[in-house]
Amino acid sequence: MSDRGEVYLSLVAASRNDEHGGNLLGRMQAFVSGFLEQCKRFNISSELVLVEWNPPADRPRLKEVLKWSVDGPCSVRIIEVPADVHTRFKYAKALPLYQMIAKNVGIRRARGRFVLATNIDILISDELAAFLGGQKLERGRMYRIDRHDAMSGVPARASVEEMLAYCRTHLIRVNAREGTFTVTPEGERALAKEDLVVPALKDQSTPARPGVLFGLGWYAVEKYSRQEPFRWAGPRAELLLDDAGGQAAMLHLDVEPGPGTAGAPLDLAVSGADGNLLTELTLTVRSKVRLPLTAPVPSRLFFETRNGGHPAGVDPRVLNFRVFRVEYRRGANRVLSVKPIGFGARMKSLVGVVDHAVEKLATGGERVEVTVPVSRRMRAMFNSYLWLRRIDPGPVVEGTPATRLPIPPLFLHTNGCGDFTMMAREHWFDLRGYAEFDLFSMNIDSLLCVTAHHGGAVETILEDPMRIYHIEHGTGSGWTPEGQAKLFDRLTAAGIEWLENDEVLRWAAQMNRLETPILFNRENWGMVDWELPETRL
Repeated sequence: MSDRGEVYLSLVAASRNDEHGGNLLGRMQAFVSGFLEQCKRFNISSELVLVEWNPPADRPRLKEVLKWSVDGPCSVRIIEVPADVHTRFKYAKALPLYQMIAKNVGIRRARGRFVLATNIDILISDELAAFLGGQKLERGRMYRIDRHDAMSGVPARASVEEMLAYCRTHLIRVNAREGTFTVTPEGERALAKEDLVVPALKDQSTPARPGVLFGLGWYAVEKYSRQEPFRWAGPRAELLLDDAGGQAAMLHLDVEPGPGTAGAPLDLAVSGADGNLLTELTLTVRSKVRLPLTAPVPSRLFFETRNGGHPAGVDPRVLNFRVFRVEYRRGANRVLSVKPIGFGARMKSLVGVVDHAVEKLATGGERVEVTVPVSRRMRAMFNSYLWLRRIDPGPVVEGTPATRLPIPPLFLHTNGCGDFTMMAREHWFDLRGYAEFDLFSMNIDSLLCVTAHHGGAVETILEDPMRIYHIEHGTGSGWTPEGQAKLFDRLTAAGIEWLENDEVLRWAAQMNRLETPILFNRENWGMVDWELPETRL
């Protein structure tokens, strides 16, 4: 309970007045003003719990430099973790803010029925604010959402409508379960520099256009060694066609079954945007598929694997099939055809996997599994190739029941999870918050999601038009695809360690095997034994 009655939602974030990432106060003002205004508009019974960690001695406190409007249903509490507490940590001199431990401080003291752990440069869409105001959250769930990254010029002193309008029209990338993708001006996932789409030529006077974009359900472009690029697909993969409603067309696909079918032929259903089934395919090997599309051409196609979903060894992803080439030809309308690709091309796919494995082993990496189903004849040739390369193929796992395959960690949506993880307060307390490792915050948020899942919190992803927008910060100040190398170089130079993603996957596999969460903190997590100064605005 709070001074204003029961609190439905506690929003917890951590910061300090040090200009981390550039224009920190501007990004933070947008976050504070936006959420407080939306709480008024959508009647969100809430509190903003801001943990001010290790405040710089030569700068004013956040309560003094930010403008606050607290006349609505959201109260504001600022909890301070003084510098003398911060100095007790191993990397205190090089790491001024322990983000996850700071969030634990706020979570431990939160009063809301539900707690949303987030960051100080986030804006939420009106649709998400309305959902929160409707008090439709359920216990037993872990709520996650895609993070949309917007350019840094968000007008922090403008209205929330103007800030959100800027974000919608100045998107950089989206961080989804399948990966991080740059976006088109319309907000769709853009093609990579080296992608699989053959540009389509509408007529001689019109420049070639891709004609196709990869939507939900597709992973990022991959490439083994010097082999051709490809994309893996999950249980339901979406293709976007830019000539919707137009004349008949033909879609050419180079498709190969993946380990998600556990060695069985791939049963693939193709449907349109309206959900109507267009065709069904059965593929046993890599094949060229010609799929006719009658007029009016649908705006989206969905490829759904009827018999997929089996684990792919140590890879947590569901890899039902992959494509090597996509071409959208307008005007053609012939019959459906499926033509197996020659043995040599299929063997080339396997050689690419082997080359990838060799590179991993040569650099001290762990053994990787072959993720392409093969016949006995192909396996014999494959083993001969391994023998020539002086590689032990290891035990053969036949593609029969999934129970005979290694148990992988569940493929949870951990991409950008530090910016939005929401659960009932008792779930946070049962798990004892984030693991309080004396490390940089990288991947500790992912470990929390894994622990929450094995603690019984069912992952629930909030979908469009509900969004969070992340205001872009300086390169290397936090993780971005472009700034990853700079961030890790900075941490390495400072001697700061972090939790590797492979370590998270190993913990996840252990929890999966034991069917129980692993708690990393003692009962005094969140500095509950400390009397920390608190200011209520």
